[in-house]
Amino acid sequence: MPVFISYRHSDRPHAIAINTRLIQANIKTYFDVLDPESQTTDDITGVITRNITACTHLLAVISENTAQSWWVPFEIGEATISNRRICSYQIGPSALPLYLDKWPKLSGDTDINFFIDAYREEVITKRSIGLESISESVRGIYKGNADLFHDQLKNRIRRGF
Repeated sequence: MPVFISYRHSDRPHAIAINTRLIQANIKTYFDVLDPESQTTDDITGVITRNITACTHLLAVISENTAQSWWVPFEIGEATISNRRICSYQIGPSALPLYLDKWPKLSGDTDINFFIDAYREEVITKRSIGLESISESVRGIYKGNADLFHDQLKNRIRRGF
């Protein structure tokens, strides 16, 4: 159940910190700068799409710099198509795009801890699975489980505990 870290390269220090925190929590991640293939390929779109498909979650690092990015919205779109668990992590005071309201918005260490807890709950209950070759009925269950993940995490962030 890897987590795909999406970010604008100018926000890399924040993405590295989040990636490090997830790894410390024993959560496998996909982080492009650690992937030799993403550094040498002529088909970066294919590499990114394949790795989003291989992940169960996408965490997008969002700042005022993200507005200039084509990749972050593309990656969020790819994750949406395959019903991945999607969260944004806001850096700075700038307003987030309205389309991100659909998913949990993280903004600090406490919220990252809530994400880690929600992720672990999915591991324990086996609600998050790969989608390589599953039927349409199972896809519907997977989407429902993704919606449940989003709703529960949003509520926990809103409560603050």
